[in-house]
Amino acid sequence: MAKHILGIASTSYHLMVFLFIKDAFFAEDEVDLVLTDKSPFFYELYKSGRLEKYFRQVFFADAGKIKNPYKSAPVVLWESFAYNPTTAQMLEEGTFEKFDVYDDIFFASPGMPDEIVKEISKTAIKRNKKVCFHRFEDGFASYTKAPVSTVSSSLGQKMYKLLFRYDIKEKENELYLFEPTLAENNVADSTATGFSLVQIPKTKERIALVTEQIQDILQFESRSFDEKYMFLGQGTANCTQNPLTYRGLILDIAEHVGFDNFVVKPHPRGDHDRFEDHIRVYTDTCPFELAVAAGNMEDKTLISYYSTACVSGKLLFDSACRIIFLYPLAGDSFNEKCDYEDYFQKLCGLYENIHIARTKDELFRLLDE
Repeated sequence: MAKHILGIASTSYHLMVFLFIKDAFFAEDEVDLVLTDKSPFFYELYKSGRLEKYFRQVFFADAGKIKNPYKSAPVVLWESFAYNPTTAQMLEEGTFEKFDVYDDIFFASPGMPDEIVKEISKTAIKRNKKVCFHRFEDGFASYTKAPVSTVSSSLGQKMYKLLFRYDIKEKENELYLFEPTLAENNVADSTATGFSLVQIPKTKERIALVTEQIQDILQFESRSFDEKYMFLGQGTANCTQNPLTYRGLILDIAEHVGFDNFVVKPHPRGDHDRFEDHIRVYTDTCPFELAVAAGNMEDKTLISYYSTACVSGKLLFDSACRIIFLYPLAGDSFNEKCDYEDYFQKLCGLYENIHIARTKDELFRLLDE
């Protein structure tokens, strides 16, 4: 008997990962999808109908329609066990009636689930006291930040056990990752987190299938570029201690490889990625992972301080692009401490062409190879 599966996607990355999970584990089941308003273009995608050939039903959830996302404990308890109108309110008008009774629900959420997931979970548990929740990866954070239960309070967990005989710890205990060996100890220790790690299997056939599906769904056109070296900007709203170090190293790289052979992709929240006319700027309307999937990065060297957007192409699509991390050279540039040395070391061991530059001499040597 076919299972009823629901996936929740708030970004194009979530959608890509869930397509891998759908094909690997639920090819014979009935799979629905919720898109959320967290990505501005998702409502247009929802209305386009392009997802309908891949999912049985597609819903759209708008967090802006949740009248009070910061609810008191009594309200949460009332909505969990008596009456909750919020799920119907946040879904596109007239679609809640089609919202199914689900066996399994998948979503991406390092740490605490967001308000949309929490509202859907209340509805799902009331309808099916055996529903299971599963996390899937959301890039770097999923490997370094331990997941927190959908029902996070001890009182809520006790009430679900008492009134519904529903044990969230038994029903939410899996985290799906492409490379579980990369997980930090605080994520990998199932005794501490209550979550076991499940590997999302990749094959050449599955990569080709998902690439074809995501290209059809998002209809992106990634631009090609001639420069061999690309720097991926960091979220330098946090780069307030010493931005001169951050910018100076980028200029050093450009001078070393040649300004005509170097391009910067600014970070959406970057304050220091613009160099006037000195360095070319790469802009693209499609998400970076999709540009990698299009094959335009295979012969490139991607450079960043510790941005893992460049790694996503390897995790999803086994890209051959070369990566150099610079974080040991600019520790004084960031308010946030990059303390995931174990993660980056494992990355280097997992892929032959990922490197960490710890000195300028080592950086220039890597650039020359």
